[in-house]
Amino acid sequence: MLCPGCRQENDDSASFCRFCGQKLAPSPAAGAEHAPVEGPHATNSTQVDRAAQRSGGDELAPTTLAALMQKSMEVESPNAFSLQSKKLLRVNMQACGGQVLAKAGSMIAYQGQINFTRLGSGGVDKWIKKAVSGESFTLMLAQGTGDLFLADAANDVVLLYLNNEAVTVEALNLLAFTPSISWDIKMIKGAAGMMAGGLWTVELKGTGYLALISKGEPMTLKVTPDQPVFTDPNATIAWSPTLNPTVHVDANLSSLKGIFGSTHGELFQLAFQGNGYVVVQPSEEAPKTSLQRPKSGDSGPAGGILGGIFGQ
Repeated sequence: MLCPGCRQENDDSASFCRFCGQKLAPSPAAGAEHAPVEGPHATNSTQVDRAAQRSGGDELAPTTLAALMQKSMEVESPNAFSLQSKKLLRVNMQACGGQVLAKAGSMIAYQGQINFTRLGSGGVDKWIKKAVSGESFTLMLAQGTGDLFLADAANDVVLLYLNNEAVTVEALNLLAFTPSISWDIKMIKGAAGMMAGGLWTVELKGTGYLALISKGEPMTLKVTPDQPVFTDPNATIAWSPTLNPTVHVDANLSSLKGIFGSTHGELFQLAFQGNGYVVVQPSEEAPKTSLQRPKSGDSGPAGGILGGIFGQ
């Protein structure tokens, strides 16, 4: 059978061209040979053909290597941070000044000459906070020239640019930021009674690029004095530093324990009051991420800086 696209010869029984992937029209003989079989002896291929007819007769053809390369080819950008897709971040090392801070384990590829160094918490004061909180907050410093590609367990990447601004982020949702942004570990007040040392988050401020991860497309909620916001800790990504969240325990929902498998979001919420915003992801489960606790090999149900109190 001659392909109408590339004019190459194929087997008469072929449905697609083995050279370019174009769908081939069956010859009358082939059509008679593969006539539908009625009754209980109908084959799987016949059922598939019927399903294709019911859906309009369209069938997904295999793509060519050239088409795949053209569709998925990297997109160059002069910006320090740019999105290659919703799940993949490209870092231009030259535009970053030759350095970038990223979550340890988030590198999937790089071009050029780049070295990676595992960092502690960035100072004695931060190390003490980390030790008290029990949080495995690990950053790596990438240095060199070329392009670095970062991702985290196929989570969506949220790209931000801070212009002399600040934001507080849950550690599991922090992917990368430029060195021009300063960072520190902060405690959520009011949680000391539930965990030794309280709950801890990461505050970032300055001017530069910041990349977060979200399990799905995030939503931002406005917080006002007349309208406080309560969020599931697993769904909470970031919030404005003007807000000082506290842990809210809803005793009225204790009857839900054991019904849905996880009681963290039902019994314990983060309470935001004042003026500001809260960013949440459309999932009550923390992102499966490269930042994992060594003992369990998993980020756990709550994970991140909020982990340890909600089941870990």
